[in-house]
Parts: sequence; C-alpha cells; structure tokens
Amino acid sequence: MVKHFLVSIFLLISLTLMAQPDPAYYESAIGKSDKALKTALYNIIKVGNRLSYGSGSNSTWAGFEKSDLHPNGYVWDMYSNNKVYFPGNGQAAAGMNIEHSVAKSWWGGGKNDAYKDLYHLNPSNIQANSARGSYPMGINNGGTFNNGAIKVGKNTFGTEYSGLCFEPLDEYKGDFARAYLYMFTCYENLSWTGTSAPTMIKSGETWPMLKPWAKELLVSWSRQDPVSEKEINRANAIYEFQRNRNPYIDYPELVEHLWGDKVGQPFSTGDVEYPYLSMPTAGYQVNFGTVAYQHTTTAEISIKGHNLNGDLTLSISGENMEQFSLPANKISKEDAENGFILQVTYNASATGNHNAVLAISGGGITTKSIALKAVSSDNFMAIHATEVSHKAFTANWTISAGATGYELDVYTINSSNENETIELVAEGFSANKLPGGWASTGGVYYFPTDQVDGVIRLASGSQDGAVTIPGLDLSKGEVVLSVVAQRYGSDSNANLTVKLNGNTLDTWLTGKEFETFSVNLPQSQIESTITLSASKNQRVYVDSVNISSEGEALVKTSIEGYPVRLGNILSYQVSNLNENNLYYYDVIPLGNSAAISNRIEVKTSVFNNVDNTKDKGIYAVPTSGGVVIYNLENKSRIEVYNMIGECIFTSHTSDNFALIPLSERGIYIVKTNALKKSESIKILF
Repeated sequence: MVKHFLVSIFLLISLTLMAQPDPAYYESAIGKSDKALKTALYNIIKVGNRLSYGSGSNSTWAGFEKSDLHPNGYVWDMYSNNKVYFPGNGQAAAGMNIEHSVAKSWWGGGKNDAYKDLYHLNPSNIQANSARGSYPMGINNGGTFNNGAIKVGKNTFGTEYSGLCFEPLDEYKGDFARAYLYMFTCYENLSWTGTSAPTMIKSGETWPMLKPWAKELLVSWSRQDPVSEKEINRANAIYEFQRNRNPYIDYPELVEHLWGDKVGQPFSTGDVEYPYLSMPTAGYQVNFGTVAYQHTTTAEISIKGHNLNGDLTLSISGENMEQFSLPANKISKEDAENGFILQVTYNASATGNHNAVLAISGGGITTKSIALKAVSSDNFMAIHATEVSHKAFTANWTISAGATGYELDVYTINSSNENETIELVAEGFSANKLPGGWASTGGVYYFPTDQVDGVIRLASGSQDGAVTIPGLDLSKGEVVLSVVAQRYGSDSNANLTVKLNGNTLDTWLTGKEFETFSVNLPQSQIESTITLSASKNQRVYVDSVNISSEGEALVKTSIEGYPVRLGNILSYQVSNLNENNLYYYDVIPLGNSAAISNRIEVKTSVFNNVDNTKDKGIYAVPTSGGVVIYNLENKSRIEVYNMIGECIFTSHTSDNFALIPLSERGIYIVKTNALKKSESIKILF
C-alpha cells in the first residue's frame, strides 16, 4: 500500500519485525536461484490447510473476519469504497461475495486448494466482482466500469495484450501483484490454461512462467507499492489458518530474484538477530505409526534455538492430549541454544486414532506447533526392536489369541536392478465391505444397503461420508492413485474429494457412468493416509481403488538360520549380525488363523560407544532421528545431498556438532563450509 504520510523509525522497525517469519521456514530455498528457487518455494508453501469455501464456522468468511477487518470496524473491501460490516459467526456480509483475485477459471476451477486459498481471496462488492470478471490485471481508463476503487477497460500497458483488464487503486497494486505471484508459485503444478490465463502466463512453464508484459507489470507494481502494515497483518492472520506463508510478503526481494534485477543471484535470508527455532523445521510432525494396545513408545524431536531471550515452554493440547506426555514443560535457554533432544511418549491406553498438538513457545519465538499422531490397535503385530547394538537386537511381538507358537523371519531387502509395478493398494470391494484396517466416517454403505455388487457408496441424503486408507509408505517417491467411481442416481455436483494426510489433493466431478480418476501422490511420510469423501445429497459410488508406482523390484533374503519356529514367547534375541546394516523382521502366529504381522525395520549401530574426541575430519554417527555430524568448524554451513544430486537439507550451526534429521534410509553426501576449510563425507543411513 502506498504511504501518503511520514512514518516514524519506530514504526518502520516494527513493520520489519512483523514481516519476518521463522528463518527455518525458507531454509530449503537458501542458495537457490531462478527456476530452482521458484520450485523450492512451491515445495515450501504448498503445504498447509485451507478453510472450507463459503460461509459458516471454519470457512472463508470466518477467515475474512480476522484477515480483512478494517481498523475502523468494517470489511476491508479493496474492490469498492463501500463500508459494510461483518454480521459475525462466519456469515457473508450484505451485498458482498468472495472474489478470486486470480480468477478460478484460469486453472479450470474445482474446489481444490487454489479455489479456497485465502491469500488470493478477498471480500468484494458484488457489482465490482461481476464487472471485473476473469480479466487479467492491467492499466486502463475505466471505459467499461469504474466505481472509484477498480476500473475495467482496454489494457494500455505494453503491446502484447490489449483486451479487457481490471486495475485496482495505486495503494493496492502491490498487494494484488504479490497475491498473483504467490498463486503462480504455490500452484505452479496446475495447468493454467483456462479462461484468460494465457493472457499473462506461458502454458506448461514453471519459470519465468509470466509473459514479458505481465512480468513487467507485476514487478513494477511490487516496487511502486511496497509491503504495508495492512498486508503484513493480513498475511499473519492467514498464516494462523493455513499454516503456510506468502514469501513475497515475507521477503519482497524474492520478486527481484525471480523476475527483476536479481535474476541469477542466489537467494539468502541474511543473518537475523531475532529469536527463532531452526529445528524442528516448518511443517514438522511426529507420527508414531501403529502401536500395540497398552504399549508405549517414544519419539525424539530435535530442538535448536537461536537468539532466545528466555526459556522455552512446552504444552500438549488437543482431543487425545492425555495419551501423549513430556518429561518436562520447560527447556532452558542454554539447552535450547546448544541443541536439545526432546522425548515425547505415546501411551496406547485405548484403541483407535489419536491426535494432539505439541506447542513450543516462549524465549521470544513465534509459537511453533507440531502435530502428534498415533494409532493404537489390538490386532496381532510385531513391535519395535529393543536392545539394538552393532551385532544384535531383540525382536518383539504381541500375543495372538490361541497361538501355540510363533515363526520369526529376519531378512534383508535388496534391489534386483529390474523395474516392476509396485501395488500399495489394489481393492475392488468384491466382498461388499471395507478392507481390513480401513476406517469410515459418516455415511458409508455397502451390501446389503446398496444392491450393487463390488462397490461402496460415500454419503447419504443427510450425512457426508468418507473412507480412510491408513499406513501407506509414501516415502520412497511419487506414486499414482486411481479410483473408479460414478455418481449415485441423479445426484448433481457429486464430487469425490481426495486428501493426503488431511490436505486436499484433488476433487473430481463424477458422472452417470463409471470412469477412472487419477492423481499423482507426492513423496510423503512413511505412515501416510489417503481419504476419499463425498458430501450429503452428492453421493458417490466407488468401484475400485488402486495405488501403485513403477520402481525397482526388491528381493527378500532371509539371514542364515531364519525363519525360525519358536514356542509361546513374545521376544527373541537375534545375533551374529553385521554392524551398520539394515534388517527387517515379521512374525507368523502358529496354531490359529491369524495373518502375518507387519514388518519391523532395524538398523544395527556403527559401534558400541561414540568417541566424541576424534581429531580427524568431520564424521557421522547415526541416531534414531537421523545422523549427528561431529568435529564441525565454528559457523559451518551444512548441505546434504541425495544420490541424484538434490540438496535435501541445509543448515547453519555455531556448534561443533549438528543433527541432520533424515526420514528415509539411503546414501547421502554431506558438505560443510566454514571460514577455514570445507569438507565432504559420504554417509550410509
């Protein structure tokens, strides 16, 4: 917003502080430029939540009540000069609707995350919204529409486009420019070939993506109208809902790095002096996986603070908070800045899905929230190994009713160097019921309610319906979800929505005949969930679900002496193993009809005791949460690369050690750079 008054130095400093996010949020974008920088930002900001579109609690209008409230108490409408007040309770304001600043038709519509993203949604006067249509932004004389806030007419900016455009007031041009650039970054994976999109965008291109005239327009508006207090406050309010940020508000210089005077120059957030946490990283969550009923398990969270002005406070809240616990509710300033490993314990005292939130606050930081998730099951299962050393471990499992003994298999898994189709899920519902382990909520029906063989139906006339597929390992790379579905009867707008770990991936409009819908599932966590849902009176039949990928065929090789048949015992020591090696085990109950257990992964340690006094170069020691790099020079920058050359982790440390959190087994290259020397090592995790 253009400033029409002198601003005190105090206010300028305040705005600068307000605009700064947690530096760790943009860690993976540091050092990158051009296309790699834009895609790094895409991978950072695409993660998050979106409010339900429309009115009511937890909806767009409920969000507007926080993000678009004018200091004088009325709706902050950038499309008109009218003063309208919020009615409250998430209801739409009179004479206003929800305006997509980047028209939804540009990517083909559909109620996906782009459709619901508050960063480009605005409360708008209905007449102004209608007049601006799906036109791009530009400069015009208001020949078609002019209400004193926006103008619609023939574009006169540049020579590439001369059709109709809409032009906001000068004081909002930067706001709109940064909203557009956010959308073109957060959703660079969309097709962007819909109505009017080709006027500004080059189809199929992720960077620079903008046509020359559009790039010049948006960059010039970003320069002419710098980030304002209004824009910062709005972005901070949206962050509280969506848990993602607009990088062009946090770091306006990113506009120059990607489209302006700094193209080709690596991006850096610079040294900061305000308090923040570099670990855990943005979006970090703890998933304990499936835990045996009445057992406990512990997870470790690495915490690293910088410039703290006091101790950190820990608290757990949420629906199932009583099943998660901490050893203490404080971390001292000294411990946090030196690096602290926090242990969180989950107690499976009841069966079912359990969720809570760990909040880290105090010390001057912005509160960081970490989702805690676990599933407790009383099914027969193998449980995590104990007493793991460099040569042995103890395998454990739960009791299986009626079993006369158990068969334990211990093995390695290696690549066969051949490709195969790997099916994670292949379900046709031939038994007219949900597969084992799947969960349902609301209205989910199968035989005999629906006399259609081999399908399930989501939703009813009065209830929404959803099914959830738990325990998917999506950590190895991209896979494809295919669903065969059709609408129920003559229900209109029968949309089938797909969510990955609670975040909407896609929404499909089903028709009167069965057809196949597909979406790529991005690489995610080991214990991922897929949810398929439909709304009441918009019912959907699902005939089959398939999740598969192309990958290397893997060969299972039992180690010498296994599988072994055991008596009625629930643990067994496995010995004579190789150090620093990856093993797996599963268990079959004998004497009853119970199925084979889940698979447990165990990695033997490198050696029994860690010698922290080594005077060689940097070296790595594996832990349950990744690897620790020792013997670092003061103020080292750390970069971690996978075997295809992608930089997957960067960090700065003033200590002589650093924890690198790794979630996937493999071979990595660690590079360290300091004032006096640079080193590289290869690690096997």
